[in-house]
Amino acid sequence: MITMPHMSLTHVSSQCIASRKMLPSCSVIVCTRNRAKQLNQCLQAVRELCYPNVDVIVVDNASDNDEARSIADAWSARYIREPVIGLSRARNRGARYSEAEIVAFIDDDAVPNTDWLCNLVEEFSDPKVIAVTGLISPTNPFHAGLEQYVRVRQQRREFDSSTKDWFALANFGGIGDGANMAFKRKVFDSWDGFNERLGLGTAVCGSEEHNAYFELIKRGYRIIFTPRSVVQHPFPETSDDARKRSFRFTEAGCAYMARLFVEEPAYRRYLLPFLVKAVTRRIRTGRNPQLTRWQELRAFFRGVRLYWRDRHDAQLKESR
Repeated sequence: MITMPHMSLTHVSSQCIASRKMLPSCSVIVCTRNRAKQLNQCLQAVRELCYPNVDVIVVDNASDNDEARSIADAWSARYIREPVIGLSRARNRGARYSEAEIVAFIDDDAVPNTDWLCNLVEEFSDPKVIAVTGLISPTNPFHAGLEQYVRVRQQRREFDSSTKDWFALANFGGIGDGANMAFKRKVFDSWDGFNERLGLGTAVCGSEEHNAYFELIKRGYRIIFTPRSVVQHPFPETSDDARKRSFRFTEAGCAYMARLFVEEPAYRRYLLPFLVKAVTRRIRTGRNPQLTRWQELRAFFRGVRLYWRDRHDAQLKESR
């Protein structure tokens, strides 16, 4: 049973906003599907952010019931529904529904620190910055690999087309992930947004945020990663769950690489050296402790097959 409030007052920290004379308007977009308990916890934390007058938008991505609407109402969030399943579609719907200057995205099972949004927004003072990402910290105890994952993301970084290896960093997780990111709202008026053939709910169930960073840097924009902006997010708690997650991510990553090779021919000269390096490093170090080499190979072929099936389906839709 989920206990919901009649109303929650936003906590405003004077220390957090003291240095801001003119704060941009912000929407926090939470896309959800059939996860009432997690959504309630997320919205409670969002309402405790130290950023004033946050516009919260819940995008219900074809849930089986009306619980998301009730929870959104309880936390004074705006509610919209995206009837076609797909996280990228839901994110695009939420961004274009917003009238704010900044749109920030957080997963429905994530919980932000109180200064999460303040620290994201601060980075937009640079007019060339179009997107900002932050640190995703595990809510559950560390298992193999998580400690290193968090440790390597402790430094603020800037990314644009002059950054060494920007292509690989953008496309393969070196900038940030979708559970903690924000964009200038105006970019959605001139950019197609998240690729709706990528992400949860599609055949290629991942890499949509990485593709977004790639597309934006390609257009001449700058993206910032700040470790000061933190959300807590669950990670697999058992080795079996970790193995399934790793297989799914490897499969999706291989499908995405196939997409880049076929649909971005101008960037093959960057993609192929990355692939050679990645494969060589993995063979030498046994980098993925969750999967055997046979499982990795199987995920690779499944990913390539997923991409070709998705491409075929997309071409059929265009021809109708």
